[in-house]
Amino acid sequence: MNLKKKILAITIGPVLILGIITILFTVTMVKNSMMDETKDALKGTAAATLAAYDQNTGDYLETSNGDIWKGSYNISKSENLVDRIKDNTGMDVTFFYGDKRIMTSAMDENGNRILKSKAGDVIVEKVLNGGEECFSEAVSIEGTLNYGYFMPVYQNGSDTDIVGMIFVGTNKHDKDAVIMRLLGSIVAAVAAIMLVCLIVSTKLASTISRNIRTSIKAVEKIAAGNLNVQVNNKLLKSKDEIGDLSRVTITLRDAMQRTILEINQNVQKLLEASSLLGTAADNTNGTMNKVRSAVNRIVENSAEQAENSKSTSEHMRLMGENITETSAEVEALNSNAEFMHQSSEKAAETLSNLQHINSEVERIIGEVQEQTNRTNDSVQQIHKATAFITSIAEETDLLSLNASIEAARSGESGRGFAVVAEQIKKLSEQSNQSSSEIEETAMMLSEDSQKAVEIMQKMQEIIVSQSESMQDTQKVVEEVVAQIANSMQSIQQIKETTEHLANVRNEVLQAVETLSNIAQDSVSGTKKTYEDTEEVVDTFKQVYMSAEQLREIADQLAGSVQYFHVE
Repeated sequence: MNLKKKILAITIGPVLILGIITILFTVTMVKNSMMDETKDALKGTAAATLAAYDQNTGDYLETSNGDIWKGSYNISKSENLVDRIKDNTGMDVTFFYGDKRIMTSAMDENGNRILKSKAGDVIVEKVLNGGEECFSEAVSIEGTLNYGYFMPVYQNGSDTDIVGMIFVGTNKHDKDAVIMRLLGSIVAAVAAIMLVCLIVSTKLASTISRNIRTSIKAVEKIAAGNLNVQVNNKLLKSKDEIGDLSRVTITLRDAMQRTILEINQNVQKLLEASSLLGTAADNTNGTMNKVRSAVNRIVENSAEQAENSKSTSEHMRLMGENITETSAEVEALNSNAEFMHQSSEKAAETLSNLQHINSEVERIIGEVQEQTNRTNDSVQQIHKATAFITSIAEETDLLSLNASIEAARSGESGRGFAVVAEQIKKLSEQSNQSSSEIEETAMMLSEDSQKAVEIMQKMQEIIVSQSESMQDTQKVVEEVVAQIANSMQSIQQIKETTEHLANVRNEVLQAVETLSNIAQDSVSGTKKTYEDTEEVVDTFKQVYMSAEQLREIADQLAGSVQYFHVE
């Protein structure tokens, strides 16, 4: 059954039942009331008739000619009395002496009084023998049925001696006709009321059903994504539940319009933010690739520096052996001194190159640190964007909850609300999941950036220490060069200065060993920096991929929002 049929069943059913019950109750009550009224009227007339006869003094007796007297009043000749009673009441009056009718106002078809007929056995038994008054609904007088009342007549001054009875009757057909006319009027009135109720209920049910269908169509349009639906002003002004449903529909439409517009704007902002994040990650990735190349060159130069330090150490060892043999081989010393001069110049050049390389490494590390700081700033922007997305998701989740509540309240007509609530809930869950993924990626990027900063600081300390050691080494080499020049100018004095040269040799060997150790440390630190740089590059690749995922999520969210049509 649809709503219209249910309303009609609820309204018309009780009216029909009430009408039928009313008709049955009225018919019964009216009939009983008319019967009681008829009985009372007959009884009153019978009592009045009996009183009229009893006002005559004397006993009831029958004369030899068959007349019945009450004292000096001849009852058998009391035509005037019974006719006058009939004229005044419309009822026939009969006086029975014993069971025989001796006086009556009832006439036969020929206009003669109906006399000398006897009462029925049942009446005789109840009234004459039992002394009871009796009302009968079917007393036949010459074939005509009457309502009749029988009242016993007692002998003068006696309570037990019954000599006859008074009968008063009225035409049953005439009385039933009056009752039927009255009942017909009542039934017609009830039927008219039922018909009016039927018409009003049908019109009311049709109006309610039509208004609800209109509201359902509006909700179906909203569920289909059309947020430009309109509702009749007449329904909006209605003060009943239909008006409440129409106003709630408009409220839902406006709320969803505002929400979808806000989501659409936020989607655009999210697309812009993801684009900026992708661009920043791409630029940072390019920069880190350059840093990786520079660090790779530093690794190669540091390895070359370590190799040169080993070579210098070997040369200084040979120089020491040559100094030991100076006194025996002056000419060999001269050659070796020339060779030492060349090696010292090469060592000085190598130290200069190392100093330049250290400066370049320090500058690159500064650029990496600056880029890392910019990355941290980008991570903070990502945090803000994810927080904004999370707040939108929470508001969307709250709207879904409200829509679900409204759907539960609306019952069957709230299915449209349930569809809208399910769509909004999916959007909220996708937004929350995407925000969580972006937040985790941002946290990983922040930790990696912090780790890179710490590594850069350590590298900078190592480079500073290396630069100081190189400056010391350069001073030592310069001293060696000066000593070699002095040796070449005073070969004649080599023997005198052999001991001095031996001491200088020891210092130079110690310095060269220190330089070699520093070079080895520089190689290890530079390799570590290279590995950390590789990790930073991988991290920024992950950032770029996360930005792409964020852009895809924003595109999906935008596609979901396009399901709704808003002007």
